[in-house]
Amino acid sequence: MSPGNPAMTPSPHINTVKIIYFSGTGSTARVADAFESELTKRGISVIKSEIKQGNICSDEKEDLLILLYAVHAFNAPRIVYQWIDSLSGKREIPTAVISVSGGGEITPNTACRLSSIRRLERKNYRVVYEKMIVMPSNWVMKTDDGLAIRLLNILSSKVERIVDDLLQGVVRRTRPKSIDRVFSRIGEMEKTGARFFGRNLRVNVKCNSCGWCVKNCSANNITMLDNKPVFGERCILCLKCIYGCPKQAIEARTLKFIILKEGYDLKALEKRMHGIQPAAVEDLAKGYIWKGVKKYLLED
Repeated sequence: MSPGNPAMTPSPHINTVKIIYFSGTGSTARVADAFESELTKRGISVIKSEIKQGNICSDEKEDLLILLYAVHAFNAPRIVYQWIDSLSGKREIPTAVISVSGGGEITPNTACRLSSIRRLERKNYRVVYEKMIVMPSNWVMKTDDGLAIRLLNILSSKVERIVDDLLQGVVRRTRPKSIDRVFSRIGEMEKTGARFFGRNLRVNVKCNSCGWCVKNCSANNITMLDNKPVFGERCILCLKCIYGCPKQAIEARTLKFIILKEGYDLKALEKRMHGIQPAAVEDLAKGYIWKGVKKYLLED
């Protein structure tokens, strides 16, 4: 189904929605919160759960499942695949798959939901809707503060429109570009690279052994040994420990170029931009790399 020409089905009777999400550095958690707020405002019961290593898939009687995840190397993170594989597959449940990226729905990202959707369909989930939400980039290229605050400010209206579609029975499936299917397959190699990346994380002298990283690692990749964090081979390269460490004590020894020197903190961004009117989108989003962000912000 073409993204610009969605189909309509009879409006489903939705009383309960389950929101399942994976969020490394906080963007997808923001999106999950926005969906919960919008659905609750409409009198719909919401079950919200974050995907973490070892989560057991519960079997609530939801009428709709919304799966949210940050795009990792043109795909879903490994932990999302593991969660899908844990599903019983006993019931056909209408499902929406919402990916979250810093680049938008352009090459090489248009196939980023394909593997997850196929896995869900093998589990008898009926994927009726897919969409990209754009949030500030947390790796390699920093999103200009003006663009970033615009993305945060527009989030609620984007989610409102998606919820309208879901409650009205809109069916929206996309056709990934052929080249992006290739990128998606190549990108799966990142899951092996993530293990290597995680194994080579280290703490510097700023570490005060608070254990924040151990408690907050979604992949259970960090343990304490002799009162210091030790990093294993379960890393999924979400960068949560690096950006979230209260002392900024965790450092990468490989792939250092992917980490933003300024860090990644949405609350700090909002504080910096409070009361500031950002420049026009056209002036901020120049060049191909920001083409998807520009389109996302300017589309109706």
